[in-house]
Amino acid sequence: MPKGRILVVDDDPEALALLVPILEGEGYEVQPADSGKLALISVAADPPELILLDIRMPGMDGFEVCRRLKGVEETRRIPLMFISSSTEVQEWVQGLEMGAVDFVSKPFRREELLARTRTHLELGRLQNELELRVARRTAELNAAVEQLQMQVADRRRAERALRASEERFRHIADSAPVIIWLTDADGLLVFCNVSGLNFTGRVLGQLKGSRRLELIHPDDVSRFDEAYRQAVAHRQAFEIEYRLRRFDGEYRSVLDTGIPSVVNAVYQGHIGTVTDITDLKKSHEHMFAAQNLANLRFLSAGIAHDFSTLLGAILGEADLALSEIAPGSPGCDNVDRIAAIARRAAEIVRLLMAYAGDGSDAAAKQLVNVSSLVKEMSPLFKFFGSKGTEIRTNLASGLPSIFGNPAQLRQVVLNLVVNALEALKGKGGWLSLTTSELEFDDSIDGHGGHGRALPCGTYVRLEITDNGCGMTEEVRARIFQPYYSTKSLGHGLGLKAVQDIVESHGGAISVRSAPGRGSTFEILLPAAEPHGALASQALAGETVS
Repeated sequence: MPKGRILVVDDDPEALALLVPILEGEGYEVQPADSGKLALISVAADPPELILLDIRMPGMDGFEVCRRLKGVEETRRIPLMFISSSTEVQEWVQGLEMGAVDFVSKPFRREELLARTRTHLELGRLQNELELRVARRTAELNAAVEQLQMQVADRRRAERALRASEERFRHIADSAPVIIWLTDADGLLVFCNVSGLNFTGRVLGQLKGSRRLELIHPDDVSRFDEAYRQAVAHRQAFEIEYRLRRFDGEYRSVLDTGIPSVVNAVYQGHIGTVTDITDLKKSHEHMFAAQNLANLRFLSAGIAHDFSTLLGAILGEADLALSEIAPGSPGCDNVDRIAAIARRAAEIVRLLMAYAGDGSDAAAKQLVNVSSLVKEMSPLFKFFGSKGTEIRTNLASGLPSIFGNPAQLRQVVLNLVVNALEALKGKGGWLSLTTSELEFDDSIDGHGGHGRALPCGTYVRLEITDNGCGMTEEVRARIFQPYYSTKSLGHGLGLKAVQDIVESHGGAISVRSAPGRGSTFEILLPAAEPHGALASQALAGETVS
């Protein structure tokens, strides 16, 4: 069975002869077209899942083809990637403004082409693969550490190798684009790379022997210090997000990740990285508010490319260092842990991007089990909560399926979960997600005062409850209005988009809340009935819209 249907449009026969075999060799069903006019005819006859479109073609160029496709409701949501040998930034900007999701440059690089194609066709499949990779990488790391510990050789040779490894470590660390730090067994800083010194505006002598508390935002100091002391006391890995003061006085949101450094079964201290995530958080907040999934996928692709390049440099230098250090040298641990931290950072970014959007047609609907969908998303929730937040789930088994768009339903759940976690204001508390089945013999009139009247029948209910600050009656009455927001940086589009999605699925949403007593959002979605043409198609595994 093909992995997906792709339309390739290029007036250059050589380009088609290169692209088509590459994609077909990967298991995709490919439809070639050598003109813009033929491309429009092909799309009208059998819409593809992805379009690769050359910009410069005689007669009707790629921009005109894109304009016509985006101007028609039936084809405007098909993801379109431009292919061009041009390096003009203005041309790229023009294409993105017209609705393209990506660019592929000529001459093609096979790996880049396939990677970008998979990004837009298979984002929804990455979660399971990511979990398997994490488990495999963890096992490989544990095996490598055990092997290194058993291969400790002559002490004199180890000391010489250690001195060489320290020089290599400093070179790698100072070349890294993130802050790298090292502590002693008491948790006091002994090393910070050039990136860290430039960020803080300090020299190493000013930071050595400290816990960096004077650079952390006063509101975050106690939380950081407690978590850090626990990690040092119990020789544990840790991951903490807090605000760190930059040299210009601005506090930046950072992600601090550290793991214990152990040599010959003796704890030496912790080694870790600090990554500035301020811009990434702002970008995600803006895109969640605007609900612009197309821009989110484009940004995610750029982040993946740039961040992978930086991490690749770190891993490359680490491999080079390991090749120059005598096997069994204690210095190997530090270099190996740099690679482990870089891999962990890449895994976190991929996990976030996996739930940013799955590249599917926003109008496509299929049978969806709401309990399974929430369970699959659960690992993501912890990245939005603060320390001490408890996330509870009570997911009913045997729920009837609903007809829905998985990407849009994930958007609904994630938006409501993030709002609930923000209502806890970083002070801990709990959040619960509950699913159940309801049967109504009579119609529901104006559900909760926010939805439309629902006919009698079987419904799937999703409740998201928090014990946060709650809402006043005035706020509760306006939360679903466009552009109304209680956040200083909010756009007031998130809950309106949630309501629109729920109602487009034939359901309704309501909220119960009071100041100081938390909030409960209740969503009712009609269960799918196993009869009729639509249900028959869905039960057979077809996507219907």
